[in-house]
Amino acid sequence: MALFGYQNALDNTATTLAPSSAADGFSAENLRIPQGSAIGASSVAWQTPFGVTAASLLIAAPAAVSWRAACLSRTNLTTSATMRVRVGAYDSGTISAGVAFGIGQALHLMPAAVSALAMQIDIADPTNPDGLLNIPLCYAGPCIEAAISMGTDYGLEPKRDDAEMRGGTVFATYLAKRRGWALRLDVIRDADIGWLDALETIAAQGGNILFVPLPNSARASSEAVLGMLTPGRRGFVDRVAAFRSWSASILERL
Repeated sequence: MALFGYQNALDNTATTLAPSSAADGFSAENLRIPQGSAIGASSVAWQTPFGVTAASLLIAAPAAVSWRAACLSRTNLTTSATMRVRVGAYDSGTISAGVAFGIGQALHLMPAAVSALAMQIDIADPTNPDGLLNIPLCYAGPCIEAAISMGTDYGLEPKRDDAEMRGGTVFATYLAKRRGWALRLDVIRDADIGWLDALETIAAQGGNILFVPLPNSARASSEAVLGMLTPGRRGFVDRVAAFRSWSASILERL
């Protein structure tokens, strides 16, 4: 069953962020600037000083949070990176961050939500060729499980500057690429649609949404997307109006 995260604890200005290390101009506050819609650029990120390849981030909320996911996106982490997540009595231990080559995303999902005031994320990447850690995006907070009929399509959205000559020759200049999903919830109970209203409100404001299509998959970290969601249409599946359908698309935040 897919997971949606839209209640990022970092979006609450009363939540404090305490990193163990941060370079000048690259404080952990960059993880939430602009408010609720942090961008995934390495120039606007939490970054450690050169030579520091292990660090921790303590996220302390003003009230208890039902923590379920910790996601670090658009990072410079390598496939050798490790992470450790601690929430209340829960301790993941030091585990692989699950970073796939060319994606730079670390994800940890707890087996079940844990209610606590704080989450601590430890990151280590001692062989990182940059000699430092650069984390532009972070999601830490609850997730909603979409226990409903669902269809998805995954793909890349490449951005190029193509120049076509009169003879038909095309010169392509690569600009960027974004991972994304097209989502279809074909059958959802009317009584369960309340969380979609809240999710769409955050999405409409430009906030980042976390989508994990298959939490138990070995590829969960590389397939998850933290980014901007564009809702589609809602509809009724039957004449009784007991079920609805919903569609959306989500693209990672660059």
